[in-house]
Amino acid sequence: MNTIDSMLPQRPGSASESRSGFTMAELLAVLVVLGLTGSVMVTSLAGTRVDLVATQCRNHLKQLTMACLMYSQDNRGYLVYNTDGGTAGRSSSTASWVAGWLDFSGSSDNTNVQMLVDHDQFPYGAYLGPYLKSPAFFKCPADKSQATIAGVRLPRVRSLSMNNYLGRNSRTWASPSRYPLCTSLAQIKYPAGMFVILEERADSINDGWFVSDPDTRWQLIDYPASYHNGSGNLSFADGHVETHRWKDPRTNPILSNGQLLPLNVNLPGDVDIPWLQQRAAGAQSFP
Repeated sequence: MNTIDSMLPQRPGSASESRSGFTMAELLAVLVVLGLTGSVMVTSLAGTRVDLVATQCRNHLKQLTMACLMYSQDNRGYLVYNTDGGTAGRSSSTASWVAGWLDFSGSSDNTNVQMLVDHDQFPYGAYLGPYLKSPAFFKCPADKSQATIAGVRLPRVRSLSMNNYLGRNSRTWASPSRYPLCTSLAQIKYPAGMFVILEERADSINDGWFVSDPDTRWQLIDYPASYHNGSGNLSFADGHVETHRWKDPRTNPILSNGQLLPLNVNLPGDVDIPWLQQRAAGAQSFP
């Protein structure tokens, strides 16, 4: 009696005429597919990594801004001190939210995290330390700048600065300025449109004071950072954080490691400058 298998018609290439293994063409096709899949996965993972760093940075700015608001609530509505200069945060006359001056020298200011969080050791600086115990909040993870201390390359501790139009002890660049300096929360008229803290370029940052001059058209004094695919993060007085893409390449010049950038330049037509100036001044309308 015939089995069912024996009654089925046989075709070329059926089990009765099966081949072992793959042809070269099939093997190449499989390798190409695997290669493309791996490429997509690597690209996806790289994108995820970039997004993760940007998210971490936004969280750092968010936490710092919340600490500023809590400080204000604990100090009769006054904003934290925000002083410029090489002695910022070191004396009663130069009190500032962070102490220290960053550069590419062998100064310990570049690596001293206590200047950011230890208010007991630096009573005229590190004002947000009681609210944020970790120095990691003061730096964007994408900032890889270093300083050489005693022959050893070490990461610098800070990549964030505060708007010069905010804070006690602060000042405007132009004197007088058409835009008011805010030393208390109540003086901020447009919280959603006034930035508090932003990322500053490694070759621009020094004290914790980011300077804008909205009184002078096209004037760029300090440079914002663009660590996130040509974009930088800014926090605002209402607590939200924005990622802004800079449009003019002059706002984002090539970074030369270990070399400071010439500051206080006039760049006619750079559309990034009025965007930044308006948000520094907290102005709802701007020339």
